[in-house]
Amino acid sequence: MPRRLGLPSVYLAAAMATAATTAVPLAMTPASGLALRPAPVEPARPYIVTARDRGDARDLVGEVRWRVRRYFTSALPGFATFLTAAELAELRADPRVRTIEPDRRIHPMASTRPERPSTVRADGAGVTVYVVDSGVKAKQAGFGERAWRAFDATGGTGRDCGGHGTRVAARAHDVAPGARIASVRVLGCDGTGTLADVLAGLDWIHRHARGPSVANLSIDGAGSPALDAAARSLVRSGVFVVGAADQGTCQVTSDGRAFSAHAPYLAGAAARHLELHPSAGPAALATRLGCTTARGAIRQNPSRRSNLLMRDGGL
Repeated sequence: MPRRLGLPSVYLAAAMATAATTAVPLAMTPASGLALRPAPVEPARPYIVTARDRGDARDLVGEVRWRVRRYFTSALPGFATFLTAAELAELRADPRVRTIEPDRRIHPMASTRPERPSTVRADGAGVTVYVVDSGVKAKQAGFGERAWRAFDATGGTGRDCGGHGTRVAARAHDVAPGARIASVRVLGCDGTGTLADVLAGLDWIHRHARGPSVANLSIDGAGSPALDAAARSLVRSGVFVVGAADQGTCQVTSDGRAFSAHAPYLAGAAARHLELHPSAGPAALATRLGCTTARGAIRQNPSRRSNLLMRDGGL
């Protein structure tokens, strides 16, 4: 369980220190391979590279780290980097690489209130809900000492300047007022973020989550192999992962991730169940919540993300 920090200055220092663990210093001397080549004259674009295992990821980072932006050490064997077209083709042919995908913008997603609220007689005490979003205004939202800024992948202080993350946290808190709310900021003030920042947030949770935990992702991450792999890794570590979708009922994938249009409410309901059954794994928890097994791909409906979600903050 992450340690709660008490002073804003400590929050800032912790966020800066943690961000440094996922970013590769630009001043590092390249080891070999691509890093020894002259500076490319063709444009380089951002990509997410997933290696076959952690050893392969470490070796690949050692070869191209002079342009590596983030190195994921826990939830995902991979890194975010800039690649030219020639380097992209070379890495795609490398047997150590599992997948390569363009880094892309991530947007918030809407949530709706369930018709039947949770009836479990618990308030989520002893459980941590990680809100992977735009940050949380802990004091203004009335969470008291139960909420704190745990990590900011954007390099800021964790302050929510868009409001979406605070509203998501408030909905989870309404269902489970006794649960702790840990803000994992991955979206910026314009309401969007990058896939690399979301992966950094999940990587941080994987390293720091202790005890019964829930991760809420009210974002449109559909279709990303790297995000799927990182979320599956969180589930295997014992964190119940709730993602946003456009279907109302809770559906769980074969790897244990739950999706619902009521994502923050489902996260709160999960916290209430975990208070009474703290050792329950994600699969058992999904059964207790009445989730059905998903048939086919989960629809996250990213086509609705533009004007509607930007206007109302995704809620």
